[in-house]
Amino acid sequence: MGLGGSKKQNEAPRHASVDDEDRAMLDLKTQRDQLLAHRRRLDARAERDGEVARSLVQLGRKPQAVLALRKRRQHQQLAADCQGHLGRLEELIESVEMARVQHGAVEALAVGVDMLRRIQRDIGGIDHVHRLLGEQEEAFEAQQEIAAALAGVGQGSADDTEALGAELSRLEELFAASAASALEVTGPAASGVAVSSSAASSDLPAAAPEAPAAHDAAAHDAAAHDAAAASAAAPAVANREETPRVPVAA
Repeated sequence: MGLGGSKKQNEAPRHASVDDEDRAMLDLKTQRDQLLAHRRRLDARAERDGEVARSLVQLGRKPQAVLALRKRRQHQQLAADCQGHLGRLEELIESVEMARVQHGAVEALAVGVDMLRRIQRDIGGIDHVHRLLGEQEEAFEAQQEIAAALAGVGQGSADDTEALGAELSRLEELFAASAASALEVTGPAASGVAVSSSAASSDLPAAAPEAPAAHDAAAHDAAAHDAAAASAAAPAVANREETPRVPVAA
């Protein structure tokens, strides 16, 4: 409540000064309007005195005409003085208005400077900014380290990688040795099949090339057929050789 009361007390003189300034400006403008109206009246009287002087000259009343001209000159002088006062008053009013504008600009500038200083105090100064930038860089580096650590999970160490590579090489060597031994075992049979197939194919017309799998199956079947025919023909040949020839009578 104390703070609110002090604020109201500070605002009260300010409002009073503003009211006084407005009242003074209103008085100046009122005086200007009065001077302007008085000058217009003096101009009108001077014009009327001139008309009266012309009328008196036409009537031949020269003394009265001279008096009318003297009154016109007096009214013109008063109008000129009034115009001088009016000009000075206009200049004063414009100066006051410009001063009020400048005063408002200075107050706004003061408020802006105060706000800027308050914001700078809230920021904490240049040292605080440098410290924040350093902390930001450290936090960024720590985040990169965390990301690298998470990316390396499940990949194993370098020793595990080398051991796995050696085991893979050993398995490849075993597979290559098994394939080589299988080729050595099936070598003679494959060569016999190839000879029989070439002999049979020499008597047949040329045919379109077959797929590798179908060609291997046909060669295997032909080799099995030739082996079976050879085993069946062997006993017959032996029986012919063992049977004695019977002489035929003449």
